Amino acid sequence: METIYDILKAEHKQVADLIQQAMRDGSKETFFKIKAKTEPHLLGEEKLFYPILEEKSELRELVSHAYEEHNEIKSISSELESMDAGSPNWTSKIKELNESVTHHVEEEENKVFPEAQRALSDDKAQQIAQQYLDFSKSFKQQHPMP
Repeated sequence: METIYDILKAEHKQVADLIQQAMRDGSKETFFKIKAKTEPHLLGEEKLFYPILEEKSELRELVSHAYEEHNEIKSISSELESMDAGSPNWTSKIKELNESVTHHVEEEENKVFPEAQRALSDDKAQQIAQQYLDFSKSFKQQHPMP
């Protein structure tokens, strides 16, 4: 069975690809695809993955920083949601989202995940993965894409 790390890495790649598409096509529709991927991802991590990591004192600082980065991503997404795709700041805001997401993914995959893998058993990582998939499915049913 997949671990939480496998699932999150796959989602990171999907979001990165969508952001690249948004930078090419500049469409609001592509932005909404990004939002539909990132919302359950961020909330799932915050609800199911990060709290487990926070129980380990050596991971608290990394997790605290990850929450800050999530808040930045949510803030940029909120700004984009209220903007018109044709507005002068649209492209620069998409680039800002790209930079923020890229930075967060690099830190998560290169710092948080290796530390988490040392602190959590494979069984626990698989258990979190199943909870995360269940959460994500439920979230998407309750919040269909526009």
